[in-house]
Amino acid sequence: MPSLEVEDIEKGSDRTVVVDRLVDTCPLCHHGIDPRFLGGYSDSEKIEASYICPRSACTSLFIVRYQMWHGPHNNGFKYSESVPFEPVPFKFDEHISAVSPKYCEIFTEARNAELQGLKLIAGPGYRKALEFLMKDYLCKLKPDKAKEIKAQQLGPCIATHVDNSNVREMAKRAAWLGNDETHYERKWDDHDLEDLKKVLQLTTHWISMEELTKSVVKKMPKGK
Repeated sequence: MPSLEVEDIEKGSDRTVVVDRLVDTCPLCHHGIDPRFLGGYSDSEKIEASYICPRSACTSLFIVRYQMWHGPHNNGFKYSESVPFEPVPFKFDEHISAVSPKYCEIFTEARNAELQGLKLIAGPGYRKALEFLMKDYLCKLKPDKAKEIKAQQLGPCIATHVDNSNVREMAKRAAWLGNDETHYERKWDDHDLEDLKKVLQLTTHWISMEELTKSVVKKMPKGK
């Protein structure tokens, strides 16, 4: 098992502590690294160790935190988190970015919250992203009904205005699970945030396929 030489702030002296693993990835540039250990502090329940990324393109300082784990037979310090953390940018399909830039912005914020462990915030964020996606998508398809689409609640809006059955069925389910993330009582106890993200991904997939199909047909309107 790996170990660290840290200062025990309770005893005022250095000690060697055993940890479950050492970091090998920078939380900011996300490259695999052998970070330079700068020093650390510990008490009976936690360790905070400071490092610097050795890559010349990064050279960021970061802190690695370990928490005491109390097991039935032994105790030990287990890796908890590395901070600060910069999420890896999410690559959106070009058709989705064109249909709803606001969806991409809200989805990114929700994903960043989730990656930092803020799942109670992430869920409502994904739900909000879905609403912007669907209403931007529908306003583009039916500009003459844009005022009605913008004012309507998401569920009825999807049921009334989405003609593509694949988009409609996935968006309906994303709305159901998204609503569970914002309401006091859940209706879908056997589904969670991962299920919401899955149907949201399927919704964007079918919208993207529809946009791509229209693009191909426009470029090749008739045979030669």
